[in-house]
Amino acid sequence: MSGPAPTPLPVRWQPWVELFEQEQQAANRSPNTIATRASHLKQFALAHPRSNPLTVSRDRLVEWLARPGWSPAYRRSMRATIRAFFTTLHQLGHRDDDPSRTLPLVREPRSKPRPCPDAAVRQALQSPNPVVGLAVRIATETGLRRAEIAALRVDQVQGEPGGYWLTVTGKGGHQRVVPIADALAADLLAIPTRYVFPAASGGHLSPRWLGKLVAAAMPAGWTMHTLRHRFGTVAYRATGDLRAVQELMGHASVATTQRYTAVSDDAMRRAAQAAAITLP
Repeated sequence: MSGPAPTPLPVRWQPWVELFEQEQQAANRSPNTIATRASHLKQFALAHPRSNPLTVSRDRLVEWLARPGWSPAYRRSMRATIRAFFTTLHQLGHRDDDPSRTLPLVREPRSKPRPCPDAAVRQALQSPNPVVGLAVRIATETGLRRAEIAALRVDQVQGEPGGYWLTVTGKGGHQRVVPIADALAADLLAIPTRYVFPAASGGHLSPRWLGKLVAAAMPAGWTMHTLRHRFGTVAYRATGDLRAVQELMGHASVATTQRYTAVSDDAMRRAAQAAAITLP
């Protein structure tokens, strides 16, 4: 179940990334947020192995953020990490300047929800890799984020038959409760390790590696994130309760949840027909 051996962080970056992680922990950032930001910094450091975080220039950061192929959401997340990291170094007196202070804002155009189709889900569930099958089930039935699934522990399953749930710590350290089916709960409770997806290192699989495994088992273009879109869409269509879906998905605002809930063509047609005027 383990992924490839991780590439070590360049020596010049190691103490500063560790310092940043400690500051993030002191600020009560969630483990997933800290891990994501550490991963972002590692990407930058590995792409610029001769760089020094105490001398990196704004131009180098802009060049990095302008890389092609990134989605607006990913570019925005990367910018947030870079801002937080260099602001921390500046505030603690390790840099006289903050090269990230005037980085361009990332415009994130409104996008339509993209729920994964059932055919793609079924194809992934047929994967011979049990890791993939279980990850897809969890994503499909709970709507958890990729990082939340990768770090899932068996002791997060609580309750009893007919009333099982997962306790999940999401973005910002906010906790939520997600009900789960008895069958999924039984399979999770039967896992003998602490983590549902253990790694050879003793921790858990990285979100990125788990995402690659799942995406490879699905038709091109579909990912673990589109399984989250599917959950939001199906849950909203079944209940019509956007607030309930918001709580299940761990969103800070209903506006975010709306980006995950696709409206059916039939619903839009009925709405348009209801507004039609019958002419004499």
